[in-house]
Amino acid sequence: MAALDYYRILGVTPTSTLEEVRRRYRLLARQHHPDHNPGDPAAAARFRLVVEAFEAIVAARSRARSQAKARTRTRRNAAQYRQPRFTGQENLFEEFFGIFQDASPLSWSPGADFRYDLEIPLVAAMKGTGATIAVVHQPACRFCGGAGLAPGTAYQQCPDCQGRGRRFGGPGLLRFGPVCERCQGRGKVIAVPCRHCGGLGAYSHKKEYNLRIPPGIRDGDCFRIQGEGGEGFQNGPRGNLLVVIHVAPHDFFTRVGNDIHCKIEVSVAEAALGAAIRIPTLEGFQTVNLPRGIQTGWTFRFLGAGAPGTPTQPPGDQVNEIIVTAPSNFILQPWSFLGELDRLEPEPWERAGHE
Repeated sequence: MAALDYYRILGVTPTSTLEEVRRRYRLLARQHHPDHNPGDPAAAARFRLVVEAFEAIVAARSRARSQAKARTRTRRNAAQYRQPRFTGQENLFEEFFGIFQDASPLSWSPGADFRYDLEIPLVAAMKGTGATIAVVHQPACRFCGGAGLAPGTAYQQCPDCQGRGRRFGGPGLLRFGPVCERCQGRGKVIAVPCRHCGGLGAYSHKKEYNLRIPPGIRDGDCFRIQGEGGEGFQNGPRGNLLVVIHVAPHDFFTRVGNDIHCKIEVSVAEAALGAAIRIPTLEGFQTVNLPRGIQTGWTFRFLGAGAPGTPTQPPGDQVNEIIVTAPSNFILQPWSFLGELDRLEPEPWERAGHE
C-alpha cells in the first residue's frame, strides 16, 4: 500500500494554516459522511480516511505548539503568548462554533508521518532479507515555495465569502452558513497560479528505499526512517516514514513465538511399524526415524531450527506434530496387509521450507 499524505487527502498544503485545515476537514467530513451517502458503501471508508488525516495533522501541530511553549516558558510571561480569546460578540460566536483563528499562531510544526505496508514471506522473515520500496513524495514546489502563486503575485480575498470561508446570510447573530464553494473554506483564492505546479504548491516525486530486514522479524514490526515523511509547516522538520512489516501465512509452517510448528502426515503402516521420513525445515530436509506404535498428536522438536535468538531470548525450535492418516479406498484387513496400506499412500511432502 502506498504511503498516506494526510495533507493531500484533505486537499491542503503544509503551509496552510490550522484554520484552513479545519475548514477543509468540515467540508470533506460532511461530504463523505455515511448519513449523507446512504447508497454509497464506500462512503464510510472515505469518511474514516478524512478523520484520520485531520487527527494526524492536528496532533503533529499540537506537538509543535507544546514544544514552542516549553522553549519560551522561561523567557515570557503567560500573558505574552496567550491573547484573550473573546474580543467581541462575533469572536464569541466563532469560538462557540469552532471556526476562530488561533490566538497564538504556530511558528512551525513537523510534517505528517507516512506509512508503507510491506508484506514478506514467512521464510524471509525467519532468515532475513532485503527489500526495495518506492514511496511517492509531494515536496513543495521550489518555484513558488509551496504557495501555488505565480512570482510577484499574492492571494486574493474570496469575493463570495469575503475571506470568511463560509457564506453567511440572514439577519441577527446566528448566520452560520455552508462552506464557500469557490474557495473551499480557505477564504482566499489564487488569481495567477504558478505555471510549474499549476497552483497546487507541490509536485509528485517517487523515491526508492533499500531496506535490510533482520532475521526473526515479527508480523507488525515497524521501521522508522527519520525525515522521509511529509513536508513540515513553515520550515518545520519533515515527518518520518514508517514501514510496517506483514508476514504472509505459510502453507506448511506456523510461527508461535520463536518456535515454528508444522503437522507431519504419516500412514497407518508407518505409524504402526515405524519408518524413516523426510521432514521439511527452513534450511532443507531432515530425515527422522519414527519409532513403532506412534499415534496422532505425538510431537518432537528440531532444536534451534526456529527463529534466531536475541540477547534476551534463546533461538526457537521447530515443533513437529504427527498426524496419522488412512486412505479412503482401503478396507482394513489384518496386520499382515499393512504393507499394502503403505503402498496406497500418496507421495510425501517434497518441498522444503526454504523453497
